[in-house]
Amino acid sequence: MKKLFALTALASAMALVGCGGGGDINLKPTTIDNSVDNSQNNSGGGATNSCASYEENGQTFQGEAQGSDCFYPASFVSSTNPILTDITFGAIAGNHIFADSLFIGDDVDAQEAAAGTPIPQEGEGPSVTIAAGSTMVFTRAEGYVRIARGSQIFAEGTAGSPIIFTADEDIDGSATESDRGLWGGIQINGNGRTNKCHDGTNTGSGSGNVSDFDPTNNNVHNCNQTAEGRPATYGGNNDAENSGVLEYVVIKHAGFEVVDGNELNALTLNGVGSGTTISHVQTYTSQDDGFEMFGGAVNLDHIVAVNVGDDSIDYSEGYNGKIQYAVVVHTSGANRCIEGDNTGGNRDDGITPTTKLIISNLTCVTSFVSEGAGQNPSSKGSSEGPLFREGAFFEMYNSVITSNAPGMESNECLELDDSEGPQTIAAAIDGTSIASSNVIACSEATKEGVDAANDQDFKTAEWLANGSTNAKNVIITGADLPAQSLITGVPGSRGYLTASTITDGSGVEVFNQATDLTDVSAVDSYFEAPSYVGGANAGDNWLSGWTVGLSAPLNP
Repeated sequence: MKKLFALTALASAMALVGCGGGGDINLKPTTIDNSVDNSQNNSGGGATNSCASYEENGQTFQGEAQGSDCFYPASFVSSTNPILTDITFGAIAGNHIFADSLFIGDDVDAQEAAAGTPIPQEGEGPSVTIAAGSTMVFTRAEGYVRIARGSQIFAEGTAGSPIIFTADEDIDGSATESDRGLWGGIQINGNGRTNKCHDGTNTGSGSGNVSDFDPTNNNVHNCNQTAEGRPATYGGNNDAENSGVLEYVVIKHAGFEVVDGNELNALTLNGVGSGTTISHVQTYTSQDDGFEMFGGAVNLDHIVAVNVGDDSIDYSEGYNGKIQYAVVVHTSGANRCIEGDNTGGNRDDGITPTTKLIISNLTCVTSFVSEGAGQNPSSKGSSEGPLFREGAFFEMYNSVITSNAPGMESNECLELDDSEGPQTIAAAIDGTSIASSNVIACSEATKEGVDAANDQDFKTAEWLANGSTNAKNVIITGADLPAQSLITGVPGSRGYLTASTITDGSGVEVFNQATDLTDVSAVDSYFEAPSYVGGANAGDNWLSGWTVGLSAPLNP
């Protein structure tokens, strides 16, 4: 109701302005006549306008100062009116408020690329810079942030001054934890590889031996895939591309269904390269996925997902990246902590380039809330741990998977599935996928979806204990519950810090954090050698001071 009222009020203000009447809101950005000196840009009261501005076709467009806030109407930027030059949203006392979307850069789709329009590469498009401590507010449910290929976003907050992206209901105090999907989210489109484009082999997504990743007669590559949301394009041949920095960023109440049957995620990384920095980022109360990677090779560290309606971390389409230090907490209705797929949509599971996530130091806390149940219901499925399927590969190290329900009752906390193709379980059997130094404390610790036609006698629990490349995994279940894997405070809390000593229900230490960890710095130079299992502990509580939603009662 509030958005309807707000839009009606804006429409009324437009009518008043059009009739020469008054009105408290100026829906047009300031337009500066560059034939005179407006360098001070003073209003009638002598105050300087600190709102963001940019120049286009000889005119300077600037947001409208409304008290301590800056207001940016659709004539300043929208989903059909992208900003095509560098812009900075500076530190202000209030909020940066958008009537529509914040689109940066010009999208070049497949048809335009085939006709010879250059596909912008790293740094060839405009950049948007957002000052630490800024709050970016979206008044329309359909509004979201979109960074086009070749463009960049630099949102670098600090622990003391994080950058917030949220909906107006959150700012006026009417939003609750049940209010998912109040606006779209953030979408970054890159020139990384995706297996929706043909790699020129007989296992690729097309036919023939010409790769979409190779240059064409009139462009740098021929990989152009349509993103979720409003029409936008991603894909290319540069898995090392730099699309900018997100650091100490909180994305709240995102995931609106922008077009029918097409929901955005809180943070969508489409073909984003490893030169991009995603560090200390939280998604909170999102309708669809928290973090989703479609192809590319972007790495993430120190990420948090709380009360996500669908999958907290989702990857597919040839994504090959790494994550270290991740905390996922299901407060009520939710689906999976991680969902990994190589393909989807009735595509063959063995399509190359294949998909593989390497993750270390995950804490996954499930809730045992079923689909459609709980204080914050989710229509996406029941609360579960990681699921790897549809040809996805993985390596998982130094992680804790558990439940915050009484007695640690749970749905499956780790599942491998080959019901649509043999590749995922085959990769576990042959050592391509690895799990070492993990603690699972759940009533339903493991599960497998095995298609008898694939002739694979596979049990996830047995693989964890005896897999050729696995070591030091601990499963605590049955009569050995409840275990002490986290510092939980009181039963049913939103605890996420790893306990100093991991014990089973009888108090026996079952995982020694001094000797049982895997040194993942030897697995890949991206990682650092951890000193504890799970995403955070009392001595390294990197979530403190800038994240939200972790101190409230569980309220399942």
